[in-house]
Amino acid sequence: MDSKSIQLIQKTIDYQFDNPDLLQQAFVRRTYSEENGGENNEVLEFIGDKALDMVVIKVMMKRFGNITDGKYHEFKTKYQEGKFTEIKKDLVEGKMLAKCIDKLGFNKYLILGKGDIKKNVQDEDSVKEDLFEAIVGAVAVDSNWNLESIENVVNMMLGFNDYFNNNRYDDEIDYVAEIQKWVQKHYNQLPDYTINEIYDGYRCQLDLPEIRYYFTGDGRSKPGARYLAAKEAYNYLAENNMLFNLEDEVGEPDYNRAIHQLQALFQKGFINEPKYIYDEDKDNRGNSIWYCTCHIDGIDEEFTNKSSKQKEAKRDSAYDMICYILQGSNPNEDDEYYDDEDDYYE
Repeated sequence: MDSKSIQLIQKTIDYQFDNPDLLQQAFVRRTYSEENGGENNEVLEFIGDKALDMVVIKVMMKRFGNITDGKYHEFKTKYQEGKFTEIKKDLVEGKMLAKCIDKLGFNKYLILGKGDIKKNVQDEDSVKEDLFEAIVGAVAVDSNWNLESIENVVNMMLGFNDYFNNNRYDDEIDYVAEIQKWVQKHYNQLPDYTINEIYDGYRCQLDLPEIRYYFTGDGRSKPGARYLAAKEAYNYLAENNMLFNLEDEVGEPDYNRAIHQLQALFQKGFINEPKYIYDEDKDNRGNSIWYCTCHIDGIDEEFTNKSSKQKEAKRDSAYDMICYILQGSNPNEDDEYYDDEDDYYE
């Protein structure tokens, strides 16, 4: 590879190598090194694969995570682990990386052995994927594992903003998850998605049971196309008053089941995990008085109740919270801990 090509590649990825030989090594296939000596890009590819994972995870957490401002300063994310696994898999998918190399035109600079030249391997997705990772690996080694430098190069090659905007992951609603819940609740089956490749990405068609209309979405990736199809379907259901609400999930507030109702909403992904904070006091007769506060990150209100029994204080607080979530009201808002102290004792 001549110096002009090296300079062009460095300019394109916005990184200047201290050791340009590492960049050249990223383009050397094993077939060439076996015929001519020297090192190839396989170890750099391995390094780049791991560095790419780290960068993608960092970008996702910066975009979708934050430290809460409530009573507890905890790390909270917009999506659960399964969604992040899906996004990460999509971002580092071989076909995605290969398309990025196509756009950059870097595969024409590959240094190939005779066997590779005969097979035109520079046009194979797996070879282009390897090249992407090898370039990232070369930057990692050259920068002495400077995460900011690696992230900048990956962003220049992959285009995080374009990806996330194209796939609508910044929407407040997870449309794929909502459609899945709707179909499972009403028909006890999974949504019927059909995805086909088109000239500039993928087209997804979603068919919902008993609805004589199908919903489509075009995206750069399969998850992106599916997301847009799900969004179209969700909006259709909303406009036609066909969506269910939280009471469909747990029923009306039930004092005896309040703790379980909150836990069910958490497990279904509607709320963050309920937390219960206890405090013990004594009355003038030396009997225990238990205070329990129910707190949920993302919900402005928290509810505190007291009882002679710890379990009852928890249930009272949970009931106030479930009433607030489902009905927007606190059934005991005119009372302050049920002030008549004698009510706590049988």
